Amino acid sequence: MGGSRPVVPCEGSPSSNAHPRSPSRCRPPDARSSNLDGTVRRCNGPWCRPGAGDGGEAGALRHRVDPAQAPFAAIGQVNTGAQGRCTGVLLRADLAVTAAHCVFNPATGRFLPPASIHFMLGYDRGAYAFQSVARAIRMDGAQNGDRSLAALGRDWALLDLAAPAPASIASIPLLPQAPAPGTALRAAGFGRDRAYALTVAEGCRVEGPAGLHLLAVRCPIIPGYSGGPLLDADGRLAAIAVASVGGQGEDMTALGVLASAFASAIGDP
Repeated sequence: MGGSRPVVPCEGSPSSNAHPRSPSRCRPPDARSSNLDGTVRRCNGPWCRPGAGDGGEAGALRHRVDPAQAPFAAIGQVNTGAQGRCTGVLLRADLAVTAAHCVFNPATGRFLPPASIHFMLGYDRGAYAFQSVARAIRMDGAQNGDRSLAALGRDWALLDLAAPAPASIASIPLLPQAPAPGTALRAAGFGRDRAYALTVAEGCRVEGPAGLHLLAVRCPIIPGYSGGPLLDADGRLAAIAVASVGGQGEDMTALGVLASAFASAIGDP
């Protein structure tokens, strides 16, 4: 998040049909696919490689985990009527983070009303330990739904939850700085090939910075992992996954928005 840009809240009710900001900001003129549901079309960094994967062999590099055990208990499914499923992370009992593109409807050019966004913890094959809708969404002040590579660094959305998660579910702390190249991370999410179970990709490695607030990581993740965590060895949130830019299997490169991009927007409970 840029230091001079305000955080723009999005508040609504179940009957809301549009984001309350001006239509011009909610209807980007050139929204290009760059999230984990469609690879980046323009990629010029040294971490770019042809042949971005859509799953395939990456499935063999991920494994299921127990969603009741820490830190996985704090990783939830983000479910919306318009955009399907993404992944989110519990930062506080009443607050979660996901990717902004997960709460944006490209068909209407508008962000979804908070009450249409469901966050579920402990989700496994239809059962869950906790569920709440959002009561508000907070994003980078310049967020307008643009999915170009240049805009990926602001692809985060804080979900203020209508109901707090149980105290028994420990939230995930933030890593205050960008991890160094070579740092081992692991990713977690609800991949579209196993949308009803939480899976983890182990052995991910930081490649380096990829732009403002962006981190390039060698990691076999697939659509559905958007908004999901990239965790360090101490279980801290280094970044949230937002895009795939090339490669297959173990050579797949993902981009994540650093936790420091939205840390200042979290505020006090």
